[in-house]
Amino acid sequence: MRIVSVELAQYQFRLRHPSIVAYDALEEVPNVIVRIEVEGGLVGWGNAAPDPHVTGETAEGVIRTVGDRWRPLLLGADARRIQSLWHQLGMEAPAQPTALAAVDIALYDLLGKAAGLPLVQLLGQARDRIATSLTLSIEPLDRNLARTREFCAAGVRILKIKCGLDLAEDVARIRAIREVAGPSLLLTLDANQGYDVDQSLALLDAVADCQIAFLEQPVPAADREALRELVARSPVPIMADESVLSAQDLLGTPAPLVNLKLMKTGGITGALQCNAVAEARGIPVMIGCMDESHISMAAAAHLALALRNVAWADLDGHLDLVDDVASGAPCFSQGMISVPSTPGLGVEVLDGGGRCSS
Repeated sequence: MRIVSVELAQYQFRLRHPSIVAYDALEEVPNVIVRIEVEGGLVGWGNAAPDPHVTGETAEGVIRTVGDRWRPLLLGADARRIQSLWHQLGMEAPAQPTALAAVDIALYDLLGKAAGLPLVQLLGQARDRIATSLTLSIEPLDRNLARTREFCAAGVRILKIKCGLDLAEDVARIRAIREVAGPSLLLTLDANQGYDVDQSLALLDAVADCQIAFLEQPVPAADREALRELVARSPVPIMADESVLSAQDLLGTPAPLVNLKLMKTGGITGALQCNAVAEARGIPVMIGCMDESHISMAAAAHLALALRNVAWADLDGHLDLVDDVASGAPCFSQGMISVPSTPGLGVEVLDGGGRCSS
């Protein structure tokens, strides 16, 4: 399985609904699709969804890293040697986890196709499907409530409410959403570093009767002492997100829950390392996402279904993309995520010639 070509294409995917969080507001998102072909014509697909606020990467930077620095190392290499390639690429261009994720995902897609198995089976399938949260961003209350009704009608079981811009408005939105959603729906909160410790505690006190499952990364990622204090004082579990990008970060986190995203960890290889540390420390994980094409979302779904230590899933990053060039996986129905039984990722991608390849 010698690699004979590495191709990249950048896209600006429009969103059906704006993505508004504590640190940004987006109506379209950049993704970089990677196509790796090996001798014999087998093709693996990968995808990068860079977020400068989280890893410092941009789409243009991903293209330079993969196309200029890594392509010479990949051409002629054995695509099955994912561990050694992942390490080699990381040494050549450190601190580029989103770029690394795109290549890593494509290599795993190739591995599954070569084996004739869906990736989830190669990774040690723990389950057939998992409930995923759907996200309500910081939109006006009437839109949040309309989408809540829409999600409930579709059988969604978990809602993630973005917050972190205005404490009073957040409290009012959370309480109104709980009233519309009813008591049986699980609610989680994600402040994306928008609060300090006192604000986080004030929020949780004000919505104490709303049955919040956990609060995700409310304090700045770099302020580990604030996270430690909040974990000790919070009435609900605190989940680390932007503060954990690697297995090394996970070794020192005080959080009892961690959100693993392929774009932060350097793909499946890095996520497996992070999960091993988390499981050894007794920390359940959530497999999360950015706003991503079906390609990398499929990879995240395969991983979430494969690992026993995954307690939560937040795999809705593909559902709002208007003009994705990929389709097929993951499959969303009645609030649950599953993957097809086709080899590799199970995605179909419209290539530059207008043809679909799998």
